[in-house]
Amino acid sequence: MEEKVKVFENKNSKILRSLNYNYNFNKSNGFFMRWGEKPENDPQFSPFGPEIADIEITSICSMGCNYCYKSNTSIGSNMSLDTFKKIITTINKNNQLTQVAFGLGATAEENPDLWDMCSYLRSIGIVPNGTVANITNETADKIASLFGACAVSIHADKNICYDSVKRLTDRGMKQVNIHHVIYDSNFEETLNIFNDIKNDSRLKKLNAIVLLSLKKKGRAVKGFNVLPQEKFNILVKKAFELNIPLGFDSCSAHKFLNAIKEHPDKKNLEMMVEPCESASFSLYTNVDGKYYPCSFAESGEGVDLVNCDNFDEVWNNNPFRHNLISNNRVCPLFDI
Repeated sequence: MEEKVKVFENKNSKILRSLNYNYNFNKSNGFFMRWGEKPENDPQFSPFGPEIADIEITSICSMGCNYCYKSNTSIGSNMSLDTFKKIITTINKNNQLTQVAFGLGATAEENPDLWDMCSYLRSIGIVPNGTVANITNETADKIASLFGACAVSIHADKNICYDSVKRLTDRGMKQVNIHHVIYDSNFEETLNIFNDIKNDSRLKKLNAIVLLSLKKKGRAVKGFNVLPQEKFNILVKKAFELNIPLGFDSCSAHKFLNAIKEHPDKKNLEMMVEPCESASFSLYTNVDGKYYPCSFAESGEGVDLVNCDNFDEVWNNNPFRHNLISNNRVCPLFDI
């Protein structure tokens, strides 16, 4: 028997209710709470489709980062607005989708349809978010008016990142984060960024720094090693000592849980941890409209979401999810 679902929403919130899967989502600050039949139950996946969609709308990026798992260059392609709308229609048939995280280039100007995509999402009650690296004042204006949250990646010249953060926070954005890829050889650099967050006035209104664990894929295959648990623990301890708002990608959840084993506030911290949710609560779509569990799992043909006749079947029978859950939601693909 198919489970019935009801969705209630207004400008500020979205609420989903069903027998075994429920959530409350605050559209203004991103607060999200999920539970099952009872508050103490923790669902293994959303039976109605993804809560969050990571959609790559461009494969163009001029930053040329030597650890880019996508190996993107200044030559690439853009997703059209029409394709984007078809994908949203396919994956949001139960109106369960809360957010779209755009896969962007460094400037957010690579795909000229981005702003129309944002307006479309807003018109149907979905919050757009994205990650940039180097933006102008004009682009910051657009992001501040349309995005719910924005992350700024930090690369070789940290001033580019810090200036971009300030452009966004100066425009009243409260959910502005720094995204920083961590690996063994940039450990000291990460500690220096922590000190900058405490002392650099441009970062005064930063929401948090989010540490992204290296995945050895693309250009990151050669010359990079994963940050060892011991050094990861030091970063967590240092951030707590400096009272720096800290976040992680869900890939790093198990490392963070290991890092706080002896922390006096362990119980409360554990409640804020979301392990890998790929193909369980989120999905990834590449610039060609092909569905994969996440952007790091992109291989093979994928599922064509533009011409997909039965997304429910695709979503509810994804083998990646079964592998993930059986692995205690620790990534089955990469050593992290």
